[in-house]
Amino acid sequence: MGGVTVTCGATLLTAGLLVAGGCVPTERSDDAGETITTAGDTGDTGDTGEDGGSAPLGPSCAQVPVVHVVYFVEADETFREETRADLEAFAFHFQEYWFTQLGATFYLNDPVVDVILAEHEAAWYVETPDDVHEDERWYRLGNVMTEVYGVLDIDWFDPMHRVLSYPVARYDGRVGANFGGGWMDGDDLACLTGANGGVTWPYEGGVDAHCVGHPAHEFGHVLGLDHQGPPTDCMQYGFYNNSGGAGMCSFSPDNVAQILETQANDGWLEAMPGDRCVAP
Repeated sequence: MGGVTVTCGATLLTAGLLVAGGCVPTERSDDAGETITTAGDTGDTGDTGEDGGSAPLGPSCAQVPVVHVVYFVEADETFREETRADLEAFAFHFQEYWFTQLGATFYLNDPVVDVILAEHEAAWYVETPDDVHEDERWYRLGNVMTEVYGVLDIDWFDPMHRVLSYPVARYDGRVGANFGGGWMDGDDLACLTGANGGVTWPYEGGVDAHCVGHPAHEFGHVLGLDHQGPPTDCMQYGFYNNSGGAGMCSFSPDNVAQILETQANDGWLEAMPGDRCVAP
């Protein structure tokens, strides 16, 4: 079996398996395209009950809709455990942010961050027609989307799974939301890990995007919103950080109402901050 060698303490596990416990890949071959679980714990136990056993952290991941946060490492990029940990912290922050906006939020997957060691180098995703978009500007979005869903073994518009995916490589801030997922750029990942002071690199016109507001905007599309609301709304221009400060955009009452009333969101917003499901 080819792939990546993953170090877990003194144990070496071969790629192609799902592994847990803060494992770190130490070597990769051309046989990538697998997902590795690198959560800090296995996620199957929680508080100790009266009988001395352990209570589950949450419902089974097979029974509730869940959001996958994906760390997508292109073949010519490097997996970093500290980046995965930063992305996991962001996932919980993002979950809490939506609770402040909606009064409800989604379950996070177990593992909280799915690490995908990609099949190709970063340029391949940009240059190769994706069989989804005619406009070559969106080839990377389609190629990454197809690979992520294939590795996670979920369908586009799967009623039980939504995705927020972060590649490592930067490609001109080109992001989007479709097929049940938000597809970010490498500058968004660098932003979350503190590499650029809390905002992304400038877009055309010299504006920056807030590193939580930007994925919030894309995930708003996943929740059924268009570019709507007042100018300061996250779905309009609110996620831009024009002033250079740390202000965070919000969703207008009309947009909140639409999210909560959209039939496709039924069953999705039944968690509290910190809630994640338990892998079956």
